[in-house]
Amino acid sequence: MQPKYTADQWEKVSPAFRGLAVGTVEMAKAVLVDGQRPADLARQADVSRQLVYAAVKRVRNILEEHEAQELVPVMVWLPPELAEQVKQMAAPYAQPGGKK
Repeated sequence: MQPKYTADQWEKVSPAFRGLAVGTVEMAKAVLVDGQRPADLARQADVSRQLVYAAVKRVRNILEEHEAQELVPVMVWLPPELAEQVKQMAAPYAQPGGKK
């Protein structure tokens, strides 16, 4: 299977996956970045193909939503009072189906 994302691209978007289970993200990465076939990954990980496809779909939905909203991750160091303001501004975007 042809990879959809490079490792660098994946690293840039990985903050969007923070609410997902580690296994979900790892399966999606194996397919979308490493180019593994879902059926091969399912056999190797001893899980159902449906579980692999569901993981990929869940991650793709998050990626598509963030891309559609033209969201970009930001990591900065701020004093506590400013950090709280930024957290409040970001809250609507942190939820699935957040602000459009």
